[in-house]
Amino acid sequence: MGEENVTFSYKRFLNLPKPTKEDFRGDRERILDALNVPDASMTLEALRSLYPLTARADYAVTVTLCPGDRGTDIIRVEPGDTTHRLLGLALDIGSTTLEMELVDMLTGQVLRNVGCVNSQVSFGLNILDRILAVKENRENLEALRLPVIGDINRLIEEVTVGLAESEEISALIVGGNTTMIHFFLGCDPWLVFQNPYAPVFFDPGIHSARELGLKLCCNVFCFPAKANYLGGDITAGLLLTDLDTGEKPSIFLDIGTNGELCLGCREFLLMGAGAAGPALEGFGSRYGMRAEPGAIRHMHIADDGSIQLDVIGGGEPVGICGTGIFDLIAQCYLRGIIFGDGTVNREQKDFTTEVWDETAERSVPAVVYYEKADKKLYFTEPDIREFIRCKAAAHTMVATLLEYCGLGLDDIDYIYLAGGFGTHIDLESAVTVGIYPDVDRKKMVLLGNTSLAGAKKLLLDAGQMARVRHFLESSEYLHFSEMERFPENMVAAEFIPHTDGRLYPSVKRHPLQKKFGKIHFSPLQEKNFRI
Repeated sequence: MGEENVTFSYKRFLNLPKPTKEDFRGDRERILDALNVPDASMTLEALRSLYPLTARADYAVTVTLCPGDRGTDIIRVEPGDTTHRLLGLALDIGSTTLEMELVDMLTGQVLRNVGCVNSQVSFGLNILDRILAVKENRENLEALRLPVIGDINRLIEEVTVGLAESEEISALIVGGNTTMIHFFLGCDPWLVFQNPYAPVFFDPGIHSARELGLKLCCNVFCFPAKANYLGGDITAGLLLTDLDTGEKPSIFLDIGTNGELCLGCREFLLMGAGAAGPALEGFGSRYGMRAEPGAIRHMHIADDGSIQLDVIGGGEPVGICGTGIFDLIAQCYLRGIIFGDGTVNREQKDFTTEVWDETAERSVPAVVYYEKADKKLYFTEPDIREFIRCKAAAHTMVATLLEYCGLGLDDIDYIYLAGGFGTHIDLESAVTVGIYPDVDRKKMVLLGNTSLAGAKKLLLDAGQMARVRHFLESSEYLHFSEMERFPENMVAAEFIPHTDGRLYPSVKRHPLQKKFGKIHFSPLQEKNFRI
């Protein structure tokens, strides 16, 4: 690309020599010769635009170059000097939501951010449901791909309106897990799920946006994956950390329905992934919902027993999202409303009730977190126990990686927290329930949507590709299912915050502990746990 060009795609202004009887090279050859980029070629769309553009521009043109699968592609030719304007798109394709940014690649400024629900959710919130839908009927592959393409095209229109024409976009960088990228490209993801977990691709290459059905004339780069459950969204996120340059080891952790994490420094890199569960994001419970207007995103029980709610968009709550559930469980545990094993303390009658559980076909205890007139929002005991199982899985992934390489938390420099939790979660709530380790909070860095941020970083700096390759080539991937102590560690973590209370000293020191003491442990359990 040339040393002066650092962005993923870039522009060159060319004053081309005009054709003569002696110099009757074609416009394409004239441009390629002037560029002097050895691996450059021209897309068909750009080729078709040359006549009469070059002649009308008096052979003063600007070409846009973008990495292609076989070299450097000239994707657009414009009349005059347009090198002052260079726009790109960063996109995160999540299993439940999509988020896109329009980026000024010359200044680094985000001009607009937009998002939407992934239309694939009509096939199921769980990714496995979508994989199985394709397994049952091959025609569902396109039925799953096209809605996402439609989502992206709508986001393109929304993010560019009043700011740019879609034809001006010079690159689209995409982060997403391995399954989502398979769906995006129209490849069957069954092998992502089937042993030995060797999918159609880990590195999907670079493709034409038009070929994918997108309303763009640029190329599309999708971050490569390390493994079936550790995809390009994590590869992108790692660009925001110092795991490849740090003197001391750090941890990168992205928790949602699945948990993906990396541990390392410049000397080594370990990666692993596993299922956490939809309960952490609010799905599966009666009033659980995604983070959208009407969702409780934070809550607090005041000293007088009143419940204070932070509702997205204000107004009356409709339900509760993942970050709100963390607050709920933490507050209820600290106040003795629930025990460490997730059972409800029925003596706390101001906060508890009995509700009918259709799955269990019986009445079960529940914690009430909102009640007004005839409206009551609650979280049942089975919901709480499922939440604990899910948080235990996430906790155990970290504990197992540390154990594998003989490290303790004192050896860790930083813990980078990604994803929705890494944006909005209350750290104290997360530590109290035991999903995050109890370390100095200054070591915990909230990064937000790292898949999107990593895509933006690559847009602005093509040199980040070398880091991407380093993460993939130099790291070791661990299969948690094959690690001997994983089940044992998992059982130990199925408690709030943990069966070994010594791992969570700040929770033991919490002021509410003095008030409620050992009420957090049921009488039958107290003797079995190290508190």
